[in-house]
Amino acid sequence: MSDPVREAREKLLRVGLTGSYQADDAVPDIIVRSWRRSIGSAVEASAPAQRYRDVDTDTLLGRAAVPVLDRWQHQLADTGTTLFLSDRGGSIVDRRASDSSERRRLDNMHAAEGFDYSEDSIGTNALGTSMVEKRPVFVKGSQHYSDVLAANACAAAPIYTPAGLVVGSIALGGPIQAASPIMLSLAREISQQIEERLRTSSRPQDLALAMSFMRFTSSQRPTVVLDHESVLANTPGLPYVNVASHVMLWEVLNSHNWSAAPTLRRELEGTRIEITARRVSEGPRVHFVVHFSELEPTWQPERGEEGEPKRGGEPHPRKSSSAALGQSVAFIEGPPGSGRSTAALDLLASWGKRGALESFTISAESPAPWGKIEDLLQRGENVIIRRLEKMSADEFADFSKAMVATQKKWATGNHVGNLLGTVYREEASSELQAVVDRVGVAVRMAPLAQTPERIPGLVTRILNEVDASSRHTMSPAALQSLVQWNWPGNVAELADTLSSLVRTVNASVIERRHLPKHLQQAPPRRPLSLIKSAERDAIIRALDAAGGNKSEAADLLGMGRTTLYRRLRQLGLESGEATI
Repeated sequence: MSDPVREAREKLLRVGLTGSYQADDAVPDIIVRSWRRSIGSAVEASAPAQRYRDVDTDTLLGRAAVPVLDRWQHQLADTGTTLFLSDRGGSIVDRRASDSSERRRLDNMHAAEGFDYSEDSIGTNALGTSMVEKRPVFVKGSQHYSDVLAANACAAAPIYTPAGLVVGSIALGGPIQAASPIMLSLAREISQQIEERLRTSSRPQDLALAMSFMRFTSSQRPTVVLDHESVLANTPGLPYVNVASHVMLWEVLNSHNWSAAPTLRRELEGTRIEITARRVSEGPRVHFVVHFSELEPTWQPERGEEGEPKRGGEPHPRKSSSAALGQSVAFIEGPPGSGRSTAALDLLASWGKRGALESFTISAESPAPWGKIEDLLQRGENVIIRRLEKMSADEFADFSKAMVATQKKWATGNHVGNLLGTVYREEASSELQAVVDRVGVAVRMAPLAQTPERIPGLVTRILNEVDASSRHTMSPAALQSLVQWNWPGNVAELADTLSSLVRTVNASVIERRHLPKHLQQAPPRRPLSLIKSAERDAIIRALDAAGGNKSEAADLLGMGRTTLYRRLRQLGLESGEATI
């Protein structure tokens, strides 16, 4: 038996987005619009949902929706329908199936927690399409863009915050044989009940944040609005938003001296992204509006009043177009462990230099092979000499000889390698200091204690190196604890800590409770009063004793669960992702 809906979809696929197409009455206009968007997103129509990520239910939406879902799950127990809750990105964050056989059926089509059901991921479906259309949607059978979903019927409605932002969607679904128009009415009712709970639980600061954000929802400029707990992004701003970027942005913005200028403009560490930010003092809590722009692949070192690069500047430098191919000799200055070698690699990459970087370290135990170093440079190989401040007087003479030979060959236009050196000027000899001053500092690094905004990016980079299988991610609360620690051992200490966590933590998400005690109890960078410090320590001990269970921790502390949530936020111990 022919299926006119499927035939209509196949016809649209044949003619494409630019071809002439007229749908018949068998297909509603809202479905055709969604099909067109699905084709434009190059959605795979024959495969189940592929995008997956770990989801967090302890969010503003999750806390509002769970009691409503509990109640409706009981009322719909014998109907054969399943409840789905998605976040604003389209990922399923909660699923309430009626029985085990239905759960297995849904698992086979990846209709489960963690899978992405946004329209640009899986095509036309009620969860994703309702958020794009910003209205309730009923999708059944072959109206779904994916053939995998053709045996289902699903009705969904978007969920709005009090400020009018779509924060997710709620759906009722089941086999197509169970399809009923009443499913759409029930989806509307459930979404309204969740919205009512969002209204009653909304804090003044959430509303203030949302009101600021409303001005940018239709803007084509990538924009986010954020405070310590939450971040809202318009559609162009979504690629710039994740847990690490939220923590990094908050550190950058909160540590800036806003009395000097109402607007901050700077490049983010380790990226080609520039932000323009302003501070908003309206409402009960300060928040920030941030715009993003992509920089051209050229750079100019940030310099202070005397012409020297500023301390704590770019660890991933930018150079002017005239220096795009690099220079014969470059120094990366900063204390040991501050990431100087990594900055050297990024400096070479910014010059367009590829291939191996031969590395040598100055030490009293084994003198550097200066003849080999000079030979490598003359053959066009790039060389980095680490810890130049440890050189003896004899080695300084050898270093000077190699440097002069390299500069001479460079000046004549002959092919020669780049000589990079890491140096801590405060411990260098006066002769080496003079050389550094004459050549200039290409990159100046500061200790992590002075540049905490670098930590989220470093965590991502180090995890990519020590966790090759990408088994682990870092929770927002754990990342915030890493940012709060002063890291006396600098990048080396951070790398050792992350390597140990990857080896010892079996869970996929590294949470605050997995961190060493000194990191769990790292105080906020703004000092607390003695009373607040004691309260913070007591809450940490209670959460540890309760294995992270907040209800049990509240009982141990003799306070209500709501009070504990409020104190967790106030003391910087909130473990959720808020509205990320």
